[in-house]
Amino acid sequence: MTGSDLGFDPRRLSMISIDPVRDGYSAERAETFFRKLLERVQARPSIAAASLADSVPMAMIGKTGAQCHVLGQGDAKVFHRGRKYVVSRGFFDTLGIPVLRGRGFRQEDEGIGSTAVVVSEKLARDCWKGEDPLGRRMEIGAGDIPSFQVTGASAGPPRILGKPQVYEVVGVVKNVRDGLDMVPANAPGVFSLPLGPADYARPSLQGMTLIVRAAPGVDAIGEMRREIAALDDRLTPFNARGMPEQIDRLLFPVKVALWTYGAIGICGLILASIGLAGVTAYSVTRRRREIGIRVALGAGRADVLGLVMKEGAVLILLGTAIGLAAAHAGIQALSAVLSTIASTAGTSASDPALLVGAPLLLAALALAACYLPARQSLRIDPAVALRQE
Repeated sequence: MTGSDLGFDPRRLSMISIDPVRDGYSAERAETFFRKLLERVQARPSIAAASLADSVPMAMIGKTGAQCHVLGQGDAKVFHRGRKYVVSRGFFDTLGIPVLRGRGFRQEDEGIGSTAVVVSEKLARDCWKGEDPLGRRMEIGAGDIPSFQVTGASAGPPRILGKPQVYEVVGVVKNVRDGLDMVPANAPGVFSLPLGPADYARPSLQGMTLIVRAAPGVDAIGEMRREIAALDDRLTPFNARGMPEQIDRLLFPVKVALWTYGAIGICGLILASIGLAGVTAYSVTRRRREIGIRVALGAGRADVLGLVMKEGAVLILLGTAIGLAAAHAGIQALSAVLSTIASTAGTSASDPALLVGAPLLLAALALAACYLPARQSLRIDPAVALRQE
C-alpha cells in the first residue's frame, strides 16, 4: 500500500504547521513573518526546496473543498467539485509533482487580484474532456463556507457557494493520491490557487504548513523549529512530521482493518480444515471393517489412500462450487463497498489472483487436512478390524 504511486516524491519531505494569527498576529504581520521564514529556510544549504501551503496531500484533516463552473456546450455552465489547495510558488517542485502542461506559480501570481489557477490532470479531463485546458476560465467559489443539507437535493441546478471569482488555468499537474484512494487518478480533482496576502489572515484548520525537502541525513524539523524561534520564539509550531510518517498515520486504520480481516480469514480457514479433517476421520472410523476387508483381499496402500482422499476431494469440490456461487452473489450485492475497500488495498473485487488463488489455497489446505486421517487408515490391521465387527 505504501509502495504504490503517490503522484509525488515523499522522500526527505518534512512539514511543520504554524498559526501566527492564533498567536495574536495581524494579517499583515503574519504575511511578513511567513515571507521572511520562507526566505531564511530556502537559504539554508541543507534545504533543497521549501514552500508554504494551507494543506498537503495525504492529510487526514484540513482538506478544503471547492466548487466551480466551467463553460460547456452552448455556453452552459457545468458544475464541478474538487479539492482546493492554496500554495506558494515552488510548491510543486518541493513535493516533486510534475507540471505536465503550462507552468507553476510565479511571484507575480501571489499578488492581490491574481487569477491564476493550476489544476490536476483529472480535473482538466473532467472539465474539458481532452481539450486543451490552458487559458480556459473557470469560476471558483469560496471553499471555506460550509454546506449543510438536511433534506433531499434542492431543486434547480447545482450552484457554487460564496462569491465566485473567475480564474484562468495556467498549468496542469500530475494527479496526486490524496487519501485512501489507492490510484492517484481515483482521487478528487484538485484546484491549486496561489498564496496571496488575504490567505495569511485566515489560515486553515491546520494553520499554514511549511514544507521542506532536505538533504539526506538532515534534521529538517529541527532546522525549521530553529528558524521559527529565531524570528519569534513566542510562536508555537505544531504537528511536525515527515511525509512518510503522515502517510503511515493515514493508512494505519486501514492496515489494522486489513490485518484484522486477514486474521479472521485465517481462523476461518483453520476451522474449515479442522472440520473437514474431523469428517474424514469419522468416515475412516465407520469404514474400518470395509478397509480391513479390502486390505485382506490385497488392496495396496495407494488404493486405500486414494479411497479416503477421493471422498475428501468430492466434499472439497462441492464446497468450492457452493462457496464460489455464494461469494459471487455477495460481491454483486456489496459491489460498491467492496470496490472501495479493494481500491484502498490496491486490488479489485475481480482480481484473478483472488478469484482463483483463494479457492486453490482452500482446496490445498483441505486436501492436506484429509491426508492426515487417510494416513491413519493405512495403519488398520485387517484381523483386528474384522474381530471388532
